[in-house]
Amino acid sequence: MITLEVKEQGERIKFFGEADSSAAQVENEVTLAPGAFGPPAHRHPIQTETFNVVSGKMVAKLGKEEKVINTGEVLVVTPGQSHTFYNGSETEPLVIRGVVEPALHFQWFLTEMAKSAIRAGGSWKEMPLLEVAHILHQARDEYQLSGMPVILQRIIFGSLSGVARLFGKTKEIAAKS
Repeated sequence: MITLEVKEQGERIKFFGEADSSAAQVENEVTLAPGAFGPPAHRHPIQTETFNVVSGKMVAKLGKEEKVINTGEVLVVTPGQSHTFYNGSETEPLVIRGVVEPALHFQWFLTEMAKSAIRAGGSWKEMPLLEVAHILHQARDEYQLSGMPVILQRIIFGSLSGVARLFGKTKEIAAKS
């Protein structure tokens, strides 16, 4: 089991089992502090992501629609569906058990993003642009930001990834396995 703490954000991520890009699925548990936000709106073109709320209240944004998912409820996000979420409580932590199918490189992606945030002082917002761009470029077929055309993401993140490699800004990022 791998546990990553992005402390400034009040977020803990646990992965169960070993990373295996050929696995049928990857399981994780995310804990968000009261009022904390999850990732930016994004989509997984070929993966299904299932969220099981273990405790707390998750507010999910699916496209332009918001849904509240309470303790014991499940949300399934289909491939290509734009989504994000946050802790809907100002007093209680949110604990989500997630499954991503197929696994592909999801664990690598989230682990490397979290490690970059940790190196930046524990904040997603302070992550170095070149590291983020390189990771996003490496995961371009599995993770795409919503609200930006995919072709533009490929051009921008691909170019910045090249700059990151040129200036040695990728040496702390594990190779995608």
